[in-house]
Amino acid sequence: MNKKRIFITFPTSPKWPYLHKKVGMFIWRLARDIRYELHPIWPTHNPYENNLHHSLLDFMAQDHDFWLNIDADNPPYNNPLDLVVLDKDIIGLPTPVWHWAGNEKPKERPVYWTGYDYIPSKNAYKEHLPRKGLQRVDAIGTGCFLISRRVFLDPFMRLGPFMRGWNTDGTVKKGNDIAFSERVRGQGFKLYMHYGYPCMHFNELELNEVVKAFKNLYEDCN
Repeated sequence: MNKKRIFITFPTSPKWPYLHKKVGMFIWRLARDIRYELHPIWPTHNPYENNLHHSLLDFMAQDHDFWLNIDADNPPYNNPLDLVVLDKDIIGLPTPVWHWAGNEKPKERPVYWTGYDYIPSKNAYKEHLPRKGLQRVDAIGTGCFLISRRVFLDPFMRLGPFMRGWNTDGTVKKGNDIAFSERVRGQGFKLYMHYGYPCMHFNELELNEVVKAFKNLYEDCN
């Protein structure tokens, strides 16, 4: 029986081709997985969306079954190759995101997890709940995902699927994650998040802002 072929990308920047050591450790773990035929690359293109589109071309140029992407600062705790057997169109691995923007919203959590539901009445997205097991969602983050080849056999999904949405004045209307997810849904594919497979996310933060964020969340903090 032929093994499924998994294309794996670890995108980095050409100016700063950095991988967090936890990603490096995870690469070693993946290399020991004998269930599938693995084909890893370390693409270096700017900006990030361009990196993903070059990777997409490489993915489709060869006979791969699934594409696993892991960002340079976004290693999973558990092995996403476990999810291949589910044979879903797209599975995102949830990642914590820092979103503190000052004291405008009292009691707002300073961290949320990727995985979103669309709210038609507000034309906006909110964090998906519950964060448990495999969940159908309306949008994912692209820091770590597993995508079936069949998604990109759709010709439309090879026409810059990761491009951001832009306002007419040149400002960003929708980030690449949401824009990609909307294109996916528009073509009839289904998006999932698996909350049993969370990721780490390494960010540089100013610690006074962290203190302010948690004071905002807990009134009894002095």
